[in-house]
Amino acid sequence: MASGEQTPILTLTVNPALDLATGVDRLVPRIKLRCDAPQDDAGGGGVNVSRAIHALGGQSRALVALGGAMGEKHFHLMRAEGLSVERLPLVGETRFSVLLEDRASGEYYRLVMPGPTVDKDEGKRLFASIAAAIAGGALVVGSGSLLPGLTPDFYGRVAAAARVRGAKMIVDTHGDAMKAAINYRPWLIRLNHIEAADLTGRDDGADLNSARLVAQGAAEIAVVADGENGSVVAFEGGQFRVRPVKVAVKGMVGAGDSYVAALTLALARGQDLETANRWGVAAAASAVSAEGTGLCTREGTEALFRALPPTHWISKA
Repeated sequence: MASGEQTPILTLTVNPALDLATGVDRLVPRIKLRCDAPQDDAGGGGVNVSRAIHALGGQSRALVALGGAMGEKHFHLMRAEGLSVERLPLVGETRFSVLLEDRASGEYYRLVMPGPTVDKDEGKRLFASIAAAIAGGALVVGSGSLLPGLTPDFYGRVAAAARVRGAKMIVDTHGDAMKAAINYRPWLIRLNHIEAADLTGRDDGADLNSARLVAQGAAEIAVVADGENGSVVAFEGGQFRVRPVKVAVKGMVGAGDSYVAALTLALARGQDLETANRWGVAAAASAVSAEGTGLCTREGTEALFRALPPTHWISKA
């Protein structure tokens, strides 16, 4: 991905996690299992987006809500990677997650904790800090789950604040947080085909549901991940599908965050929506080619981008 000037990118992570990746020879119940030495990574949706943007040669500013000793370690891991990070203080302890490989079966198990609960006042302070950090014209990425105690419309209210400041909000979340966010019509939403079916109440495919989401006013742009079939993108000017290159899948962690990172960086560098989503598909394929908690790489993403099949345009306005 060519470097150059870019629009400012602000990533938001309100419920980050310290990701621990380890493995055992065989997963067996009721006995003590000797694990490998864990690999520690700073994790969470927006954090991973910033990490992937950095890996692709771009820049972002990461706002991360952190608390306790786990939060301190998380912060220093991000700084050690060379990321621009601003810590939003939390009273509670930052959560952790575990990625466990069972080498006997080749299966991975992901154990994800809920995160600390915040009260109403702490939630107000967190929102105020984020709103104040949004610069005019920026691309703002809200990615990942919400802290327990935050109202489901948190990302939606951030989208509204971004719009007032002339910024554009990209939302990549799920469940009640996404259902509430679309009431504020963020600029772009990214979700998978199952989540799209849940939002529209129709289970007849990513093509129809991405178009429905835009027609219903959920967002100006809807990007629906459709598994091995790539992604479908709907917007006022039409609809297209980008199919990936087949790769050997070694892990499923970080594919979505890598997609959002490459998409956002390409848009920040002035590339059009089709090209930006092609970068997203290439980055996601690069991520699943990595083991453990690996994200996309610049070299892998650029090679896969060059190998992508032509974009299939479903409709054009």
